[in-house]
Amino acid sequence: MIQKTSRLILQGEKDPIGKAMIDHLNNQVEKPIIASCSVAEDDIIPPEHFFRTYSETSELEQLALKSCHGKVLDIGAGAGCHSLYLQSKGFDVTALDISPGAVEVMQRQGIRDVHHADIYNWEGGPYQTLLMLMNGIGLVGTLDGLGLFLRQAKKLLSPGGQIILDSTDVLYVYQQQDGSLLLNLAGPYYGEVSYQVAYEGVQGEKFDWLYIDYWMLTQHAARAGFGAELLMKQDNEHYLARLFLPK
Repeated sequence: MIQKTSRLILQGEKDPIGKAMIDHLNNQVEKPIIASCSVAEDDIIPPEHFFRTYSETSELEQLALKSCHGKVLDIGAGAGCHSLYLQSKGFDVTALDISPGAVEVMQRQGIRDVHHADIYNWEGGPYQTLLMLMNGIGLVGTLDGLGLFLRQAKKLLSPGGQIILDSTDVLYVYQQQDGSLLLNLAGPYYGEVSYQVAYEGVQGEKFDWLYIDYWMLTQHAARAGFGAELLMKQDNEHYLARLFLPK
């Protein structure tokens, strides 16, 4: 069993996104979720963002969902908008999240197989697809965490299985007005950041998050025995990729 010491299972008093989702589902007056990042301005996230229908999702998300096959594990499933779509199309999908609020919301919305669990200690499967959307690979936290996750993924996937994920190359965050880059070359990888999320008086713990450029992703994937394919790249450096195991 693989253990990871950070961001395992959230408790309700430290679950701001889960509270926001429940408030939205209950039609309560709600405020935006504030996600404070160590290297960029705060993200302001309306809770309804987690409840998008298929037609309201981005072209990138729609391609990701169309790329799923076989038994699917939706990792960091949130309010379950992707799992709900796959379930409606007849997929055998399991939804996983560390947020108790998210799990409650998914259960109330009718997702049949929902678990309040941590991917590093999950022993289900085998799966043909691991799905990680909304910059979902970021939950690995660091480049070292990515290696740990890929080792766990190999245990969960069947031969020929795949990981469908998205991320963003955030190099632009460090670009100066004259076009130069302000990077600490002796420091950690520039996509290793930290976040803290707050909503309506509920503040979560700080946690590590990884934004990884596609080239770096391919290098780490290859070391772990995965092939890589770029499925889509958008102008804002947001991209969709598929990592796959040999059959």
